[in-house]
Amino acid sequence: MSQSDGHAGDTGARAVRDAVAARTHARPDPAFRARLKQEFTSGRFGAPRLPVPQRPWFTRPALLLPMAAGLLVVAGLLGNRGPDWRVVSARGDGRVHVGAASFAPAEQVQIAAALRRGGDVRIEGAVTLDLVAPGVLAVTLAPGTSMTLPAAPGRWWSRHGRARVGMGDAYFSTGRGFHGASLTVGTPEVEVLAVGTAFAVLRHPQGSCVCVMEGSVRVETLSGGEAVLVPEGMRRLVGVSGTAETLPILEDSVHRLHEQRSSVGRALER
Repeated sequence: MSQSDGHAGDTGARAVRDAVAARTHARPDPAFRARLKQEFTSGRFGAPRLPVPQRPWFTRPALLLPMAAGLLVVAGLLGNRGPDWRVVSARGDGRVHVGAASFAPAEQVQIAAALRRGGDVRIEGAVTLDLVAPGVLAVTLAPGTSMTLPAAPGRWWSRHGRARVGMGDAYFSTGRGFHGASLTVGTPEVEVLAVGTAFAVLRHPQGSCVCVMEGSVRVETLSGGEAVLVPEGMRRLVGVSGTAETLPILEDSVHRLHEQRSSVGRALER
């Protein structure tokens, strides 16, 4: 190694020593010395710093208020919902079709589960199906009837139901809880509006017949003409051609509606 290389090495080493000495003998910050002294005297020197505890989520109003509002909405929707349909009886030989499902008359629990909130019902064979939404509405489907059954009207809002009879005989009786609600029943020929009554909608290839045993219903002929208020003890007969007339009620409808009342009157709270 040359003399110049040795001189350069001494100079570099001296620069490093001077830099280390300068850092070692620098005066510490007064705030740091005070904090270090405080930690030594309190025994907290070297102790891990714990994170600041956060408030539990359920004590934060910003989260609680939207959650409470959501729960109130859900509770309101569930509380407003009308009662589910129940099977009072299913008697006779045949099948009860609900949508794509098919049941024997004895499978009343399964029929009730399928019709809980309404649906498309078709009676095959000599089966008579009695249904009730407790306190609100009863519906009887005679053999050969096909209809769309609505959910029961809500308790406070959405208090309107809409049914449709495609073919056959359907009988309706309203209960105490139906007060203030309304029901529309449609056929290819008529639209019936009821607000608390006992009536029948009979639909056959020749047309539709609406028999009113109690109260009154509004019957509109879909092919044209003014709507007619049909009082109790009368019926409105509308042919497929649109011809219409009001006549006395059919005795068979009176008999079947009385029979319905006898079987479900207590469930309707009448």
